[in-house]
Amino acid sequence: MPETYTVSTSFLRPLLAAVEEAGIAPASALQGTPLTVEHLMVPNSRIGIGIARMIWQRAVKLTRDDLLGLAVAEKMKPSTFHTLGMAFLSSATLAHAVDLTVRYQRLVSEAGMLHTEPLDNGQLALVQAEQNGKPALLAQQTEALIAGMHLQSRSLTQRLIVPVEVHFRHPPQGDAARYVACFGVLPQFNADAHRIIFARDDLQRPLPYADEELCRRHCDWADQQCASLPAIGYVASYAVQWLSSRVGGNVGVADLANALGMSVRNLQRALRDEGTSWRTLVDGARREALSRLLQTGVSLEAAAQQLGYHDASSVSRAGRRWFGEPPKRWSERQ
Repeated sequence: MPETYTVSTSFLRPLLAAVEEAGIAPASALQGTPLTVEHLMVPNSRIGIGIARMIWQRAVKLTRDDLLGLAVAEKMKPSTFHTLGMAFLSSATLAHAVDLTVRYQRLVSEAGMLHTEPLDNGQLALVQAEQNGKPALLAQQTEALIAGMHLQSRSLTQRLIVPVEVHFRHPPQGDAARYVACFGVLPQFNADAHRIIFARDDLQRPLPYADEELCRRHCDWADQQCASLPAIGYVASYAVQWLSSRVGGNVGVADLANALGMSVRNLQRALRDEGTSWRTLVDGARREALSRLLQTGVSLEAAAQQLGYHDASSVSRAGRRWFGEPPKRWSERQ
């Protein structure tokens, strides 16, 4: 079965920003992939981790910067981490923010699994110990994640905190001085896991923008988004999520194949093995979209325009097929 581990495109935007700062057109980093800069700007969009790795690999080559991960971390903002970033800002403590990171990590990326390890003296390690899918993440991708968490912790606390230790499984990728400038300490390389260790005082100190009610609302929204993510390992599940934000656009099976880094033939075979097809998925996505629109009082003319139908009559015929009765009558009974 094809791997469908995905990453939020918001997590790739800082990479394009770092590439542009290096004097290189962001679109250059996407050459050799089926994506455009516009694809990465679609809200709530996701792409396969294999495509993400290709973009990173291209960016490292173009910038000739083996420490590009550190530069990318400096470009990260709360929005980089999707809804999780908004929950960060209202967290009670840094320990709370780290806990949310583990809880909602799938919203950002499914490339690696994070967990925490309580240590002596109240210290806490955030560890990336497992990786999903193949090929392996680049060292720069891992460094961007760990450095990004560190720099976000400084932003949250509004203090120049220094981690107790930073560990990477890979060897150093460049000048030690750049690592120290980023973390405040020299990481330990060739370690048994990728981890960053936070001190007890930094973890427990109240954050300046803590807001329990606001954080709860962001977490509720994050729970809903997590529930709507595609089931890992099933192409059809990913396709449903992917189509939900594109149902009115001019998209085809090749666009979905490109997002997954698969050939159209392999995608169609995978969908067939899962008992469905591209046409069935598109039909289902349009049905769900029409039902939502009708329940909000949208006219058939407006629904036709939003869903890509020629006119109200066309969407009415489709609705009759889906609902077993005219769409207007169906919506009145809801």
